[in-house]
Amino acid sequence: MTQANQHRLLRRQLKRAFFTPEEMEKHKDFFIAVNDAYKAADSDVAHLENILEVNSQELFRANQELETDNAIKTKEALAAKSKLDRIVTNINDIIFETDEEGKFTYVNESWERFSGVPVEQTIGQPCINFLSQTKFMDEAVARQLMTKKFDELHTIFATEKEDKSLTWWELRIKKMTMHTGEAGIVGSLVDVTKLKQVHEELTMANEAKNKFLSAMSHEIRTPLNAVIGISNILMLDDPKQAQMENLKALKFSSKHLLNLINDLLDFNKLSSGKINFSNSDFNLQKELTGIVNSLSYTAREKGLEIFLNIDGSAPLYVKGDSLRLSQVLTNLLGNAIKFTNTGSVQLNCINCSKSHEKNRIRFEVIDTGIGIPKDKLNIIFDRFTQAEENTTKRFGGTGLGLAISKSILNMQGSEIIVESELGKGSKFWFEIEFDVSQKEKSRKSHKTDDGEELKGMRILVVDDNKMNLLVASQFLQMWGTHIDEAMNGEEAVSRAKENQYDAILMDLQMPVLDGYGATDQIRAIEGPMSKIPIIALTASVSNEIIDKVSDAGMDDYLTKPFDPKDLYAILLKHFGNNLAA
Repeated sequence: MTQANQHRLLRRQLKRAFFTPEEMEKHKDFFIAVNDAYKAADSDVAHLENILEVNSQELFRANQELETDNAIKTKEALAAKSKLDRIVTNINDIIFETDEEGKFTYVNESWERFSGVPVEQTIGQPCINFLSQTKFMDEAVARQLMTKKFDELHTIFATEKEDKSLTWWELRIKKMTMHTGEAGIVGSLVDVTKLKQVHEELTMANEAKNKFLSAMSHEIRTPLNAVIGISNILMLDDPKQAQMENLKALKFSSKHLLNLINDLLDFNKLSSGKINFSNSDFNLQKELTGIVNSLSYTAREKGLEIFLNIDGSAPLYVKGDSLRLSQVLTNLLGNAIKFTNTGSVQLNCINCSKSHEKNRIRFEVIDTGIGIPKDKLNIIFDRFTQAEENTTKRFGGTGLGLAISKSILNMQGSEIIVESELGKGSKFWFEIEFDVSQKEKSRKSHKTDDGEELKGMRILVVDDNKMNLLVASQFLQMWGTHIDEAMNGEEAVSRAKENQYDAILMDLQMPVLDGYGATDQIRAIEGPMSKIPIIALTASVSNEIIDKVSDAGMDDYLTKPFDPKDLYAILLKHFGNNLAA
């Protein structure tokens, strides 16, 4: 190994060691190995330095890219924050945050516009200070806010201005973890004063509409009361057989017309599911026969046959709402006749099942008419909708019948099904579960046509309509009762002070003094008259009217137009109680 080939570090060490040539020769292999090791180390160091240089350059470039990316993202974040700040600042609604203790940590500038308190003075203040000024807040919600026992809340309340006017607010708040990692509350306050005013205006309009409908109901039902009442009187006057059939058809049709008017006048109740259903005994076979007979003349005019088929196992009497059943079936049969030009229409009554408590009856209306296209089967039950655009012009009608029928059945837990083939006819069917009929003992043990139980009873009839007075008086006189009449509530009170009566039939809507006021004054009379049975005569049977009748101190109510049997039964019920007292 020459000196020129020696690594600098090895050469430096050999100089310091002063080896002799003999010693150098002796350890030549060792020195060669050390020299190679030094050279290998230099090579590794150079390689490492090269790697470090490359990595350093890559790290520099990555750092530059990161700084550029951060700058872009920071710029985007600042732009987004600026945009959000502008939105939050200019929004009319109040947006706020509080800490876990309920102290404001953020409010937007709408707060200052609403409260007059600067934002910086609001931060750190308890939000409960503001909520304590509220009015009309639900007590349960207020308690949750005070105790902070909620996860999410939504409520509406009001605050009062200096001029005593109210501002209505919609509050929404939610507990959540903030960006700091701590618990807090995020919420919003929206001024809903205008919406509240609109709601109140709509409420007032709805009340006005209900009053109008109530007045119209009274006016329309009054002549119907006379028609039905006089029909009943004529039926009791020993008419000829042909006359009796006509009177029955007239009475049945009048009652059906009354039912239709009830639904049209109270259509909003039908829409909201607030109509009332009666649950009383009725003769199913007689009801179905009456329905078919009332429509037979229309069918014969078109040259159609109309059939009624009643299952032999079907019960004679059931307990339910006969008028609603009549309305649905008359609607379906009327449609069937209207849309059938040749052939027949039939009503089938099939007993599906019977238990000790319930009877499930299936009703089918089948015709050989024009049929309904398959793509129209789903829309025919929509309000004011018919299968074809020209149907109204060709056949008449409003498109309400099937919609009303469907609603009535739905409210009774039933569905109406339609099967139809264009040009061959249609089949509508539904099932209703009736209670098993258990007639009242008084109906079984007393005859309601001789009036023996009411003979000698003195009754005051109060109604501003002379025709109503005539109808009621005719029945009462046939039963041997003594009648006094009054045309308004003031006359009724005067007569009650001067005479002793066994019962009073009291109309509700009258001039001078209505039935409610008259009842109140009669109850204030000292002596037996303060406890006299007072039966309300009403054209409406809404829950509101029934509650008002009860609150006024009346003992019962009878719906006009009334069936003489119902009048007899209600008088017997209260006359018997009066005698016992």
